[in-house]
Amino acid sequence: MPGYRTGLGAIILLIVAIFLGSCRDDGYDSDPSLKLTFSRDSLLFDTVFTTVGSATRSFRVYNEHNRRVRISSVRLAGGAQSYFRMNVDGRSGTMLHDIDIEARDSIFVFVEVTVDPVNQNLPLIIMDSIEFNINQNIQDVKLVAWGQDAHFIHPNFTDPNGLEYHRITEDTEWTADLPYVVYGLAVVAPDVTLRMKEGARIHMHNNASLVFLARSSLKIEGSPDAPVTIQGDRLEPFYQNQPGQWGRIWLTATSKDHVVEHAVIKNGSVGLHVDTLGHPTNPTLQIRNTIIKNKSIAGLFAQGSHVIAENLAVANCGQYALLLALGGHYDFRHTTVANYYRIDIRHTPSLLLNNYYFDENGQVQIRPFEHLFFGNTIVYGSNQEEIVFDVFEGTETVYTFDHCLIRTRLDTSGSAYINTLVNQDPLFYNTQLHDFRLTEESPAIGAGNPNIAWDIPYDLEGRNRTERTDIGALQFFPVDEEDD
Repeated sequence: MPGYRTGLGAIILLIVAIFLGSCRDDGYDSDPSLKLTFSRDSLLFDTVFTTVGSATRSFRVYNEHNRRVRISSVRLAGGAQSYFRMNVDGRSGTMLHDIDIEARDSIFVFVEVTVDPVNQNLPLIIMDSIEFNINQNIQDVKLVAWGQDAHFIHPNFTDPNGLEYHRITEDTEWTADLPYVVYGLAVVAPDVTLRMKEGARIHMHNNASLVFLARSSLKIEGSPDAPVTIQGDRLEPFYQNQPGQWGRIWLTATSKDHVVEHAVIKNGSVGLHVDTLGHPTNPTLQIRNTIIKNKSIAGLFAQGSHVIAENLAVANCGQYALLLALGGHYDFRHTTVANYYRIDIRHTPSLLLNNYYFDENGQVQIRPFEHLFFGNTIVYGSNQEEIVFDVFEGTETVYTFDHCLIRTRLDTSGSAYINTLVNQDPLFYNTQLHDFRLTEESPAIGAGNPNIAWDIPYDLEGRNRTERTDIGALQFFPVDEEDD
């Protein structure tokens, strides 16, 4: 029956062909763990938009595998409402599908941002992202643009070790004309002074820091009506009180004569890092009428320094409000420490004092406190112990708390504590809303030393304290008298 056999063979061949066709390799790598590689993980648009309303940047998407890949979708996360537009391998849109990249090849992505250069309601920073979906894996490239005109401080120098930073090599003033946006490290060279004039607005990008080198100086010259503000560059409501958005202001060893007047320093990792004495007699730092708050590590971190503080408020720090290490000379008058940090559980005190360290040979080195005075000062927070002396065994530390209100388990019966209120809640107005004014029932009202107040007659908000001296940086006043 040759005809039957021939017909049966044809059927079998047809079935095999169909089966093989259904299993045929279509040429795409479908490995679920496959990842794309990008020439950069973020695109920064630092165009000054009051002069140029749009700008274009690009990046490359690499297929580093040995087979062709298909990107299921490329999506502009902000959709049609985004300030950004994208072109992926010659195709434009907010959502694109089925984009192929050959083995060991790449494609270009072009991104344009367009803003109204006279729209003053734009956020300072505009953010979006481009999402790539390949084999059900989602990857993205961040898009960052500046929505307002500003002075952009970004790296302009690379040192021999490859470190990039912005160098400030001559005396410089930052004024209130436009915001300043610091991207990366900004380093003030030796013998150079950086002045921040009243009303100046400094916005620090993620991980950005200001660093002052030998004999350089920081002069913050705010006023009661126009303080200098230093904060992150995310201005959305969620970030209003979010710590850890930027690095620190580091006054390095042998920098000198720093003065901070009428400033608000918030939402970073460390407010001011003051590193060792900068001058044999002058204070390393004089800080007055200033608020430091919402720090993921510390508000004021001083190492063997000379710091004079008046009308200073330090609030909500993840580890320490005041970290005074390696001894030094410290004088705090009319200071409010209010530490109710809620992002994580805090296991450290608001005030830590340390007088030693171990050198590279494991030998203890003592750094004594030359002067340690707290007058008319509140040190309070959510922990049962807010003051810890980490002093080396056998060393003596002389200190004074004069007319203070503190939360501690220390023995406060000695002469170091003069008319000091212990473990009495200061009754701040609203700690959840970061409002550390005193309420009318506060034990701090009228409990300060008037002799200290005489030298600092006005509080942080300019109210007279000589007729009735309250403890802390802020005098009590009825809330219904508040102008705002």
